[in-house]
Formats: sequence, structure tokens, C-alpha cells
Amino acid sequence: MMLPKYSKVELNPDLQARLLATALRAADAASVPTLANFRQKLNIENKEQPGSFDPVTIADRQAEQVIKKVVLDEFPEHGFFGEESERKIRSNQPMWIVDPIDGTRAYITGMPLWGTLIAVYDGEDAVIGVLEQPFLQERFIATDFSIAGSATTPAAARTSELLTPKGQRSLLTSKTQLLSDAIVQTTTPDFFSDSGHQDVLDRVKSAVSLVRYGGDCYCYALLAMGFVDIVIETGLAPYDIAALIPIVQGAGGIVTSWEGGSAVSGGSVLACANAQLHEQVLALID
Repeated sequence: MMLPKYSKVELNPDLQARLLATALRAADAASVPTLANFRQKLNIENKEQPGSFDPVTIADRQAEQVIKKVVLDEFPEHGFFGEESERKIRSNQPMWIVDPIDGTRAYITGMPLWGTLIAVYDGEDAVIGVLEQPFLQERFIATDFSIAGSATTPAAARTSELLTPKGQRSLLTSKTQLLSDAIVQTTTPDFFSDSGHQDVLDRVKSAVSLVRYGGDCYCYALLAMGFVDIVIETGLAPYDIAALIPIVQGAGGIVTSWEGGSAVSGGSVLACANAQLHEQVLALID
């Protein structure tokens, strides 16, 4: 499920500000159905064939519907790549990459480690990322300009920030550099069922201090906050990872494929707090 590659769309600061404002309005709109249906008895459908399980609920579909409306009402010429609706691919415009509920398995079991993911893709990479966790009242944002400053004044580098009712703060990944001291997070070992992937997970587990399971998109939030040092996953779609790349990068981390290239199309993904850890984990994967 590769994203289309096309000539990079230039986004001036004023347009970036409009994109971010629209993403935040879309996140607000999505939180209405996600919160209303959370920890309620829902009809759960399985999108996969018998023998595997990929759940979807009315909350997923309603949330994507309202995100899509907010986005395309504001930017009807843009592309849209979501998990739960028909995709609109444009090769010369920004594209919105959306997962209305990343972590539906967590959602249907009442765990608050799911999130709404909204990204803007410029033909090469995700340049704006939003992770919305309305139950915890946490909003993770990454942009190429300062949210607190003028929209017409670009920041020196991408920044990531956490917004809560208590205020706003910048995010910073951990300074852990030794693999033996590192904490690893991944959603589930079940996603490493391929023998080659399982071998990689086993090597990583034997080299680090702690491995924790569960979290879906929230694994990357913990990485950006400095509580986790490494996130390693397989089988991701673009909408699972696009919004999270700028959030981790803006906090000082690195996100790549297992080969060290772009992770924006998903697949096997490695996110690390810093370059030193990233280099050590890539060596284990090889």
C-alpha cells in the first residue's frame, strides 16, 4: 500500500498555518463520535477473512466521515487517503493521510491508548502530524513553524508539542544511547509472526533492558515524550505512521524503514530517540 510519489508541493508558512488549523478542527470534530462511543457496547465488524481479525466500528467510520468533510470543505482540491473511506489521489496537491481510530483493538476493549491520526503529505514526506487522544485530553502536534509564534515566521526546525488542559509544552526524546539501557515498545509480538520479523524482534529483546507491549500510536507519543527509547513494528499502512513521523522527528527522534529509508508508506518501521540508538538497532536488523 505505497503512497504515490510526486514532485514536492511547496507549502508556504501561511498555507501551513491553514493546514494545521484545519487538521485541529478535524481532530475536534472526530472526537465527538470517538468519545461518544468509547466504552460503550458496539457492533464490531471484522474487515479481514475468517481466521484473522481487523475490527471496525461505527466510531471509526463516523470519525473519518467528519474529518473528511472538514478537510475537503476547506481544501476541495487536496487528496485524501484514509483507512475507512474511498481514497482521492491527486498527484500535484497536498494529501491528507488519516486514521480515524488507530488502535481499534484498544478502543473496543476500553483501553485509552488509541488515537486519531491526521497528517499532511507533500509528495515526499509527512510535514504536519496530529495525534489526538481526546479521552486523555492530549493533543500531539508537529509542524515546520512555531505554533506559538507568527504563522509567517518559520521555525528553525520542525517542532513537536503536547497540548493539554494544563497548557502546552515542547516534546523531547530521551538521551539514552546504550542499547542495553533502552526501553522498547511495540504493539504486539503477534505482528512479528513472519520468521524473519520474529528473528529481528528476538535479537532486539535480547539486547535491551525492557520490552513493553500495547500502545498502537501511543507508543510513538511515549517515545516523543522521552519515556520510551525505541518503537519497532511491522505491517503498518501509511495511515498508521504518517502523522507520527513528524511528531517523533520534531522531538529529536528518527523514524525510518528497517532498511533505513523513508517510513511514510508504512511496512516495517523503526523509531528511535536518537541517531546512536537508531544505528545500533539497524545493525541488529541486518
